[in-house]
Amino acid sequence: MRAERPKSRPYVLRFIASIVVAALWAAVGVAEAAHAQLRVVVVPSLEVGDLAALSNRGAVGLLVPDAGPETSATRAVAALERGAVRNSILGGRPAGEVVVEVETAATIPSGPAIVLALPRGGLQPNDRRYPIAVVGEGYGGVLTSESTRIPGLVSIVDVAPTARGEGRALGVQADDDPLGTLADLDRRIEADRDAKPAFLLVALALLVGGAAFYRGAVLPAFAAVLVANLVIGAIGLTAVWGDVLVLVVAVAVSLLLGSALEAQGLLMAEVLGAYLVAMAIDDRWVALSPLGPTQNARFYGLSNLLATLLLVPALAGAALLGRRFGVWAFMAVAALAIVTVAGSSFGADGGGAIVLLAAFLVLAALEYGIDRRLAIGAAAVVAVLGLALAVGGSSHVTDALADGPVGLAEDLGRRLRLSFERATSGIGVGLLVFGGIAAFAALGWRERRPVLLSLLTALAVSLLVNDSPNDVVVAGLACYLVLSSAPGLAGPATGRAKPAPRAPRARTAPASSP
Repeated sequence: MRAERPKSRPYVLRFIASIVVAALWAAVGVAEAAHAQLRVVVVPSLEVGDLAALSNRGAVGLLVPDAGPETSATRAVAALERGAVRNSILGGRPAGEVVVEVETAATIPSGPAIVLALPRGGLQPNDRRYPIAVVGEGYGGVLTSESTRIPGLVSIVDVAPTARGEGRALGVQADDDPLGTLADLDRRIEADRDAKPAFLLVALALLVGGAAFYRGAVLPAFAAVLVANLVIGAIGLTAVWGDVLVLVVAVAVSLLLGSALEAQGLLMAEVLGAYLVAMAIDDRWVALSPLGPTQNARFYGLSNLLATLLLVPALAGAALLGRRFGVWAFMAVAALAIVTVAGSSFGADGGGAIVLLAAFLVLAALEYGIDRRLAIGAAAVVAVLGLALAVGGSSHVTDALADGPVGLAEDLGRRLRLSFERATSGIGVGLLVFGGIAAFAALGWRERRPVLLSLLTALAVSLLVNDSPNDVVVAGLACYLVLSSAPGLAGPATGRAKPAPRAPRARTAPASSP
């Protein structure tokens, strides 16, 4: 009888497989460790022109060293070491432990490294961008960042994850002329900062003139201002006179548009759609526009100023189309506005979403009454917003939501403090903000028109959940001027049926006595 061979083959195979898996994990660990050891080297004398040599060895970009209007050498180093920032208005350093070791060198190192320059000295304006390069295998062209969504522009919070090989690290985008791209980018950021005051003043002057002399065209003129801002961002104008010229031409063309209320309602919805499509195609079209973000704390999506101005097309479009086509047209415009402002791939403004939800609830209740249609419509709008947040990737909004109720409460507290600190940062700013709040309160005391009441509600909420009270006040006053001047919005609600007045009862003559 033949003896059976021991059944050891499965165990041998398992042993060999475990050795292979262990070897693979070890290889991955070695690769990750090597990537995590990417040095972070600060070269104080490094200038943007020095990136020419580094562009042949890696990817280059422009670094924003802090968050808020001011920075310093101490603040920038603290942010670099921790991979986090704290708005300079709040003071102090960013929270958290040191996660990367920062070296200082007089010359550019020869091996793989993250090489950058930082601010030198004490407190100074945070309005300059510094050279940065990631030198190593796989890096070339210009750097890309999920924090900024602008190729070539990098936040200081991106450096630590890149050095450690963690998520949200810097990426690259191929570019035949990286230095030219960075020069154009830096020039555009500077131009937008310089053009903002002139653009706003001319826009306000044109809107005041329209409200005084041509009320029928005040809504198209306001739409023209928003479209001009978008066009300037899309074509990349860098001259202040060019921005103003585009603005004036756009407003002049708007005067030729018809004054039919239905057409104006469609125009308002089209403006919202234009901003949504623009941000979906290229974040830079809005981010690098005169009314876009500051590029020192917020980089993509909508600024508080621009989000406040979009209240006009949102509320006017919903009211006019709702009165013409019914409650579902109202809800469609509301959904479009909220997705445009708050969608992760679009405006990414969580405070703006809260502001719009409050405004639309007030407007819908005043226009249609609180009934089942309003509840269903509101639920549908919130569902659309949730979908836009879910499929849009990471943004300011999703980051805040990921921290749960405690994180949201902390974020709101931080915004309230930022708002107060900004409002009290100077006598002029304080007079503007608190004078504007007093004006809103006085207007709301006697206001009865649904669209205006919803706007004032939105502004009150915005002052609480957003952190730029001066922008909210200036833009809010312009919005009130336009909406109160537009003929189609000046009257009371017409979407809800009003009870017919009772006819007076006829008095019967008393019967004569026989």
